[in-house]
Amino acid sequence: MKLINFFLLLSLVLSCKSDYNLKKIEIPTIITNWNINDEPPSIKLCDQLDSQVERNICFQEKLIKLIFDNIDLSEVVVEYNLNDTLILSILIDTKGKISLLRSVIPQKVKTQIPLIDTLLIKAIRKLPNILPATKTNIGVQVSSSFELPLILKTK
Repeated sequence: MKLINFFLLLSLVLSCKSDYNLKKIEIPTIITNWNINDEPPSIKLCDQLDSQVERNICFQEKLIKLIFDNIDLSEVVVEYNLNDTLILSILIDTKGKISLLRSVIPQKVKTQIPLIDTLLIKAIRKLPNILPATKTNIGVQVSSSFELPLILKTK
């Protein structure tokens, strides 16, 4: 009986793994609930503002400006003036890398600038990493996605 107990105890000890430090916490973005203490993604310049509303507005404005400044429209010629809003769905991963999930572009913009999707992707790839969102109640950085309006006007 003691021999059986010994082998049961030995098998129990050997079957346990000690890789507890190698596990990573992953939070599915679908069930992530943001509260007032959580930190959305940010740019260092905007992070210094006092109000959360001001930080969010600053972040969106700076990010839109960075994207627009990176779009290479030097070889684009349009036949008619454009004044349209493009909707960009942006993903910011846990390391602060920005990528384009999808875009909603009016057909008249696509007709006049057929490579607009490619230009947007290239512009977003040039963006620097930013401060990712942080789930403060558990202290981890999380991916976040949101939509940005980009107004395209030609003269």
